[in-house]
Amino acid sequence: MIALNLVAAVALAMASASTAQAPDPDSVIPSEAQMRARYALPQSQFATIAGESVHYVDEGTGPAILLLHGSYASLRQWDDWARDLSKHYRVVRYDQSPAGLSGPSPVANYSLDHRMAVIDGLMDRLKIDRFVIVGTSSAGVPTTAYAATRPARIIGMVINNIAIARFAMDLSKMPAGLQAAAAEDRTHPTFHRPEFWRQVLLANIEDKARVTPALVQQWTDLNHRAMRDPKIGAAAYAQMTPFSRSAEDLPKITAPTLVLWGRDDHETPVDTHGIPAFAASAATDKTLELIPNCGHMVPLDCPARALERTLPFLKRVTGR
Repeated sequence: MIALNLVAAVALAMASASTAQAPDPDSVIPSEAQMRARYALPQSQFATIAGESVHYVDEGTGPAILLLHGSYASLRQWDDWARDLSKHYRVVRYDQSPAGLSGPSPVANYSLDHRMAVIDGLMDRLKIDRFVIVGTSSAGVPTTAYAATRPARIIGMVINNIAIARFAMDLSKMPAGLQAAAAEDRTHPTFHRPEFWRQVLLANIEDKARVTPALVQQWTDLNHRAMRDPKIGAAAYAQMTPFSRSAEDLPKITAPTLVLWGRDDHETPVDTHGIPAFAASAATDKTLELIPNCGHMVPLDCPARALERTLPFLKRVTGR
């Protein structure tokens, strides 16, 4: 889902930039074949769902869990969780358009209704009637909306460092490295260099050793298609459902709920988003788990410790 985290502020600033540039080596977009060769997984599948190409992975057996990634990420954000969870559960994850190997929506439809139609279509295709839904970061909007409007399909819900209200993004308060990368980035508004994505990741991940060259290149390549065309970003922003939608949906959700939070998140702090999300939930079975020394991108930053906090909840709601 487009938006959330500091990339949104930079992208909006870039949209107003209009500097003509000579061809740049970093602007070269890998071909579809190259992208799939680099980033498709052995279990990767592709299908047309709700009118768009969807890259998804379905692995393991047992009670089903659907993992929804955050802004500018992809299903690869869940690699660590999927590896461990698929030993005991059926784990489904997919690239939400225009991200990853799914790519842009052919009709530029990034509305919330369409997002939920894709979830319906994918889970129907896989013949999964009921499942646990897990959403991180901006995926909190479709996660909470789906749980609120399709309660019969939801066994339980995990929300991880989501936003429940609009918030101002002030680039001047961001780390110096990100400010410098963003300033350089404005000179070429149709693509981002690897250093830009490295600084984005560093700003959102406490364990800096996890920001490897391979991860930086993955984010660079997988975002090339979505970011090269300003019309994609404009269409997505125009259709973006406010984060306050989650605050409206949480009081309607009675499914067992785990609110899982990286305690050192500077983007959606636990005091202003996590604790209010927990309080807003109508679930009688609800838990708040805080993970120390972990930032906004929990699935990338502290996957093992986060999963350790999640497994008791999954075992209880699925009976496995």
